[in-house]
Amino acid sequence: MKMGIGIFLGILLILAGSAIILRILFNIDIPVFKLLVAFILIYIGIRMLSGDFSIKNIHTGQNAVIFGETKFHGIPENHEYTILFAQARIDLSDVEASDELKSLKINTIFGESELIIRKDQSILIKADAAFASARLPGNNETSFGKVQYQSRSEKIMLEVESNVVFGEFRVLEKD
Repeated sequence: MKMGIGIFLGILLILAGSAIILRILFNIDIPVFKLLVAFILIYIGIRMLSGDFSIKNIHTGQNAVIFGETKFHGIPENHEYTILFAQARIDLSDVEASDELKSLKINTIFGESELIIRKDQSILIKADAAFASARLPGNNETSFGKVQYQSRSEKIMLEVESNVVFGEFRVLEKD
């Protein structure tokens, strides 16, 4: 029987629960957190030695990337991209103006995302950073807090919301 992550985590939870019960009932102190970290490191080491631990096992979806690098084009149906421990390039330069407001949400966590827009696009970009870097056109940038960029157009046709945690988000304009 091959030991997967589900079985491993199940065993860890049973051991942690048992340690808590022993502490409550018999006043036997077992360092649960230190043991969990040790077991996780042992598990990762065994998986690496057996050759069964690879980045290919990590799932990336149509609108998300985890432990990888990808390029996205346009606005997806659910209006959201997620970049987790990864790098992504999001190209919105082909998005045409329409009568209705289009919106997009970009979540970057421990990663790097790059948004490409046209200089003449009617756009509003709001970035919220926490221990991160958010760089918008017009020398607007922040490491902690909110920053905003709005094109010179009177009517905004595209609204982008970016949330960055321990990562980097930057906007590049192209002609």
